[in-house]
Amino acid sequence: MQRSPLEKASVVSKLFFSWTRPILKKGYRQRLELSDIYHISSSDSADNLSEKLEREWDRELASKKNPKLINALRRCFFWRFMFYGIILYLGEVTKAVQPLLLGRIIASYDPDNKVERSIAIYLGIGLCLLFIVRTLLLHPAIFGLHHIGMQMRIAMFSLIYKKTLKLSSRVLDKISIGQLVSLLSNNLNKFDEGLALAHFVWIAPLQVTLLMGLLWELLQAFTFCGLAFLIVLALLQAGLGKMMMKYRDQRAGKINERLVITSEMIENIQSVKAYCWEEAMEKIIENLRQTELKLTRKAAYVRYLNSSAFFFSGFFVVFLSVLPYALLKGIILRKIFTTISFCIVLRMAVTRQFPWAVQTWYDSLGAINKIQDFLQKQEYKTLEYNLTTTDVVMENVTAFWEETSLLMMIMGELEPSEGKIKHSGRISFCSQYSWIMPGTIKDNIIFGVSYDEYRYRSVIKACQLEEVAASLVVLCLFPKIFFQDKGNSTKSANNSYAVIITSTSSYYIFYIYVGVADTLLALGLFRGLPLVHTLITVSKTLHHKMLQSVLQAPMSTLNTLKTGGILNRFSKDIAVLDDLLPLTIFDFVQLLLIVIGAVVVVSVLQPYIFLATVPVIAAFILLRAYFLHTSQQLKQLESEGRSPIFTHLVTSLKGLWTLRAFGRQPYFETLFHKALNLHTANWFLYLSTLRWFQMRIEMIFVIFFIAVTFISILTTGEGEGRVGIILTLAMNIMGTLQWAVNSSIDVDSLMRSVSRVFKFIDMPTEDGKPNNSFRPSKDSQPSKVMIIENQHVKKDDIWPSGGQMTVKDLTAKYTDGGNAILENISFSISPGQRVRFKHCLLC
Repeated sequence: MQRSPLEKASVVSKLFFSWTRPILKKGYRQRLELSDIYHISSSDSADNLSEKLEREWDRELASKKNPKLINALRRCFFWRFMFYGIILYLGEVTKAVQPLLLGRIIASYDPDNKVERSIAIYLGIGLCLLFIVRTLLLHPAIFGLHHIGMQMRIAMFSLIYKKTLKLSSRVLDKISIGQLVSLLSNNLNKFDEGLALAHFVWIAPLQVTLLMGLLWELLQAFTFCGLAFLIVLALLQAGLGKMMMKYRDQRAGKINERLVITSEMIENIQSVKAYCWEEAMEKIIENLRQTELKLTRKAAYVRYLNSSAFFFSGFFVVFLSVLPYALLKGIILRKIFTTISFCIVLRMAVTRQFPWAVQTWYDSLGAINKIQDFLQKQEYKTLEYNLTTTDVVMENVTAFWEETSLLMMIMGELEPSEGKIKHSGRISFCSQYSWIMPGTIKDNIIFGVSYDEYRYRSVIKACQLEEVAASLVVLCLFPKIFFQDKGNSTKSANNSYAVIITSTSSYYIFYIYVGVADTLLALGLFRGLPLVHTLITVSKTLHHKMLQSVLQAPMSTLNTLKTGGILNRFSKDIAVLDDLLPLTIFDFVQLLLIVIGAVVVVSVLQPYIFLATVPVIAAFILLRAYFLHTSQQLKQLESEGRSPIFTHLVTSLKGLWTLRAFGRQPYFETLFHKALNLHTANWFLYLSTLRWFQMRIEMIFVIFFIAVTFISILTTGEGEGRVGIILTLAMNIMGTLQWAVNSSIDVDSLMRSVSRVFKFIDMPTEDGKPNNSFRPSKDSQPSKVMIIENQHVKKDDIWPSGGQMTVKDLTAKYTDGGNAILENISFSISPGQRVRFKHCLLC
């Protein structure tokens, strides 16, 4: 990784995000590697952020009977959060001032208003300067809030992991890996995605109050006609929001159930295949998924109705505000177009910004409460070591156990109901379950202690690992001999960053975009419902195909995949397909249609403006193409950096007894922070380059608006109506086109999830594996479909009455040319005979 240019960047470079140019140029010209990513600053490191939040949380635990995690977060991040909120508010206030200048420019074309006409140029300059000030305020504020959200997520990630290593075994028995993955991926991501919207819970009401005061001066009491409609609409949105929250809470429980079963399946995939449980697991998960999707559809339809309120509310607000005034007092063009501009801002505040802010606070506080409950769970008690004791001493110990429970109690994982246990504190523990930590063979042998060459070589020799090392060297030198392209698998992420389209996936990609076209045909009546329904159906199909592919994949393929990466596909990426992709595509289609309509009307009224529109569109296309070259690669690297975080969590939970017995918790915390810092470097760079792009897009729009303003002022002549339409639509284009650009980038980013799902769908299958797939019927009950009838039981002459295993002269090797690790092994297991492997505990 390289040193970040941000460290020596000037104030101007930081303000305009110019320090990201080197990575943008490099990403455009060549493929980015991990070594091209910049180091993070010390203020963003997981060690620093976790220490800061942990200190405040410990202070909260010590000082209060009812500790609140939000108080600890407030002491860490509140003042910076409020600072950027105030800057955001100042940027939003400029939207309320712009219509006032617009009204004066329109008034300057009144034949009786020669004074205003003489200063029209200066009014135009003032209007353009407001757009520039707004750009310089909003983008740093939004980036700063995203940055704080990232830091909060990192600190809570670390706090949760540290708590996981301290949880008692009784608590861990009740928590699955799937629940922890859901807590980390689905809940904590809300801080990254929504913190920039949180301030609108107070900005929007203030802005509505300011706008209503300005509208009162224009329309007097008629203002409340449009306001009454917005209030009714806001109440309707509140009801829909409450309904959506109910569905989402119910759905969250079903998602947790599905992820619990999925994580258990992935962790024990060898047992699933050994006992031929693939069909049973598929039935269980698909039935949970079916129940989850019923709630997903309900929540999506409600959220869609909430979102579409923005698009149809504008006409009714303007109509109800202006029409009564025009009928009673006549048409005054200045007031009409100023009112329209005010209503555009008012509509955004009431129907989008405020509901989004409320939803953000609801989701964030819910996530904080869940994390707070987790952080207050019971911890295991470390035994008091007695260095003078060389044996394990148990005094008057009373407990109810099996052999495993006895070993757990000696290690401190369980507490005796009576008595004491003493030992020196030095324990060597070997679990009956194989456990390998992520990393190299050397990392697993030294296990966080200082390197001992003799001990390392001795372990290598005793475990026959010389053959493995030799094999790895051969694989590195001649990879093409051992790994051939079978034709049905996708290329690796390092070879292509575009959406992966294979023979399997092309149909579904086509289906997604056909759904978009279908929405265009139905916009008049249903406002995009076919699109939402179609994309959720696609998500259902893709989840089914991915689950089937994982269950039918050979172990040779599954062994190359990390557990965290597989869980990330079933949690994060499926959540994207269910929740974000349908409504993001819907927003993009609607916004694009609005922009096209506004550009056509403006160009018809003033053909000169069309000449300014052509280079703007060309600049937009070129800039977007330039940015996407880098952003797609950064997003791919960010996704690859996310998987090691969950893989490390899963690995730590599997080997928790081992690393506690050896006292390696600090070492594993360091490894976790290293994985977090790697992901942070990718995510921060993606956020920075995204803000560079959005700021340049807005700068292009500002230049376009300046051109439109002065062309209108200099060429229109005596015509209030034409100038009013042109400038009002130009201001609408300014806001809507930027939103459409952001939505297009979001769609492209979200399609990375589709790409990653297709990689799993196109995995090779086991030889001779039937391609039958289970699809639950609409009226099937889980209790019925889980029953698998054994056809062989009906045939008494075929089905055996007992099971016996006989092994004769078994020889096993790691490689064909290597030494045998098992040689000439013979044994027999009779029917009814039990065989088990025991723990090994050395003190």
